[in-house]
Amino acid sequence: MRVAWTLFLLIISTSIVNAQAFNQEQRIFHPFKVDVGINLTFPTDPNLTIGGGAFAEARYGIDDQWHVGLNLGSNILGEGQFILNNRDATITAQAIGNISLTSEYHFNTTNTRPFVGIAGGMYRRSDFEITDPDNGNTITNQGSIVNFGFAPRAGLMAGKFRMMVAYNFTGREITNFISLGLGMQIGGNPYITR
Repeated sequence: MRVAWTLFLLIISTSIVNAQAFNQEQRIFHPFKVDVGINLTFPTDPNLTIGGGAFAEARYGIDDQWHVGLNLGSNILGEGQFILNNRDATITAQAIGNISLTSEYHFNTTNTRPFVGIAGGMYRRSDFEITDPDNGNTITNQGSIVNFGFAPRAGLMAGKFRMMVAYNFTGREITNFISLGLGMQIGGNPYITR
């Protein structure tokens, strides 16, 4: 069984490499690229305030329009005030990290390219505390949570700059959030020769 899987993966890998070599002259952009950037984060939980974060995403262009990749992100959601058990409480800032597989479709191959896509993977909320704002005493501690989540997204590539909005569905006990990202692409330059 293991030999069969190894042979299957070898055949698929060889086919992909051969297809890429055959289509090399038809491509406009180099296939490998990495995006790095920052996010402005808007939690859907009204008890939390706007935060921010950063992301890095390695992508591979199956062709010039279809891309797959791996996204690493970290977002900090700001602290907020709310009522817990009929008393005022302050929820501390919390971090949400994610590692996701991504897929995107770019609508054209010009310098300015709108795209849509989806990401799916694991989201982890860090530990945080809920405290009494009057005396600073801890009302409750919340442990870390790991969930599977996904994020539909859309954006625009303009030269090397990447602008993107994503709605992150993070699963139970982790607040969903909207992220507005601005980044820069490393690699993926147009081919000089055709």
